[in-house]
Amino acid sequence: MVPNVWNALLPPFPREGLNHLLPSDFCQVTMFLRKEAAKLARLSQLDLPNCTPDMLKKFQRKLRAKLWEKMGVKYDPTLPLDVNEYGSIDCGDHTITRLIYQSRPGIYVTALLYRPKEGKGPFPGAIHVHGHHADGNLAELVQKTMTALVKRGYVGLSIDAFGVFERASEYMQKEYHGGFLGSSLFNIGESLMGAQLVDNMRGMDLMCSLPYVDKKHIGVTGASGGGNQTMWLAAMDERVAAAMPVVSVGSFESYVTGVNCVCEQLPDGLTFTEETGVLALIAPRPLRIGNAYYDVNPTFGVEEMLKTYRQVEKLYRDLGKSDNIAYTVSPHVHGFHPAMREAMLGWFDWHLRGIGHGGTQEAPEYDTLDYDTLKTFQDDVRSPKVRTTQEHCFLTGTKLREAMLNTESFNAAAKRRELAKILRLRTLPNGKLSAFAEVDGFERYALEIDDRLIPFVVKRGSAKGKFRLLLHPEGKGNLTDSEIAEAAADGATIVACDLFGEGETAQPNIILGLRSQLMRQLLWLGRSIPGEWLFDIFALLKVIKKDFKATSIDIKGIREAGACAAFAAALKPGEFTAEAVDAPATMLFSRAENVSFAAVAFKPKATNCLYSQMLATPNFLKWGDISLVAALAGKGLKFTSPRAYDGEVWTDDKIAAFNKEVETLTKRLK
Repeated sequence: MVPNVWNALLPPFPREGLNHLLPSDFCQVTMFLRKEAAKLARLSQLDLPNCTPDMLKKFQRKLRAKLWEKMGVKYDPTLPLDVNEYGSIDCGDHTITRLIYQSRPGIYVTALLYRPKEGKGPFPGAIHVHGHHADGNLAELVQKTMTALVKRGYVGLSIDAFGVFERASEYMQKEYHGGFLGSSLFNIGESLMGAQLVDNMRGMDLMCSLPYVDKKHIGVTGASGGGNQTMWLAAMDERVAAAMPVVSVGSFESYVTGVNCVCEQLPDGLTFTEETGVLALIAPRPLRIGNAYYDVNPTFGVEEMLKTYRQVEKLYRDLGKSDNIAYTVSPHVHGFHPAMREAMLGWFDWHLRGIGHGGTQEAPEYDTLDYDTLKTFQDDVRSPKVRTTQEHCFLTGTKLREAMLNTESFNAAAKRRELAKILRLRTLPNGKLSAFAEVDGFERYALEIDDRLIPFVVKRGSAKGKFRLLLHPEGKGNLTDSEIAEAAADGATIVACDLFGEGETAQPNIILGLRSQLMRQLLWLGRSIPGEWLFDIFALLKVIKKDFKATSIDIKGIREAGACAAFAAALKPGEFTAEAVDAPATMLFSRAENVSFAAVAFKPKATNCLYSQMLATPNFLKWGDISLVAALAGKGLKFTSPRAYDGEVWTDDKIAAFNKEVETLTKRLK
């Protein structure tokens, strides 16, 4: 059994188990994240003193362009909406129409259109984007909000988010869209946030196409994840005339050490803006923010909201539009409670209908409809036009792989630089090595580097100068005695470490899953888990060569750590050999359908996929695939039991096809 390594910066703090060295209220990774987030937040805050309308427009144009680049999706207003209706429900004073519309080529959105039966029109409009309801826009809270709006004379559109319920892998499956599937969009150069934004902007196109809707008076609202979508839709689409995001506004800095979903993840976001900048894109249009006093998620706490609000409020004052910004704090927990709906109705009535002065308006409770009545496809046979996340990732990823395979030649040095960049690999500084007392034949060390520690152990072998670095994705404590014995059978000296965020360096109180949470946190900072793990690997290799006098080094990585071993071999070919065990040999799913990723929200480990979200890397399949990684590594890399990205074990035929592909790509390297 691999022993713990005491932290070189703290006195020993004994705890049971292999991976509990530090006190529960301290974690070096958490401290590291807080420090980096605070630094970037200071640099990225809104900086528009004494702002004029011209200054604001220039700022907005520049930031929107950067945001579209990072989101990785395109909005095309010329694409036909191709609205397909699937019947209407008569609710007495209003109707509800089931429909789908085209958001992007081949991607259709399920939605419900609420329309008053009385009144001349044109009516003001309202779009509702739902939060993390496993039942999407059929959820009771969504129905109550939409019914309150339509009964007050609004035409309403409630939109299903990508990957949720009627758009899940299986029809009406309660699938968490922000887990492994949502993260997989990064690999094809997209983001779940961007996908939702385009879906919602196309929903705005649909509303504007209706002759009975007042195109200049359309508002948007939603809570939690829906509040986040509200913010982004209002920020990126100037047709939104009023917005009220609920229990969602905080700060990007707080996202880093708090909890938020992949659908709220802006790649590299904190490296160029804070949430103040995004809200400034809404200015000077009406914006009311709603937060809950007893929200259990500090990310969306009132204190974090006010830090952001005060800066944006000053911008509105400079523009002479103080009446267009406000906030509401209700004495509730996280959710779209009646008090929030009443505040939203008053805000919309004032700014969209010219009624009142923004005060709350009563929203009585109404009976809701059951799923069978509201669902789009009454026969439970979903239209093939409604593409799932898995299908989209597979089809788009397949095209990107085809582009790679059709490339006649590659510049090897350029591809290595590109790979290092998309993995967000940083320059390696010098480190300080500290040694501790030997335990059960294991020498214990900690490498202090870049304000953090890499704990590792060494078990000496008989073969002089021969070293093998063992990498487990869940930390050295998860290596079995048999795995260590097998690795040492040829006399190699064994080195086992805890990579960044794992084992003794893991964060306490994980909610979203160990690597899921860390992946999201690092991506806000312009970093990635593979990049940080490669940083650790290269730092250890340097120490093994210099301080332990290694003459030959072999890396053996398991699962996700195996993928990182492959990346290391590709980036520094010839310096060591590497073996990737049970690792993905492609970043593409094995097929377009019939791989279930059903999971309860915020419990990604409930999925049946072998891998975590940590390998999700923006633009990876645009760069190439693992076969190109293998080609760059040359003969120094070996795959044992390779798999598809969804964890499917490859047959001998698939392995042979992979090896042939690597051979072909190797010949094309220049």
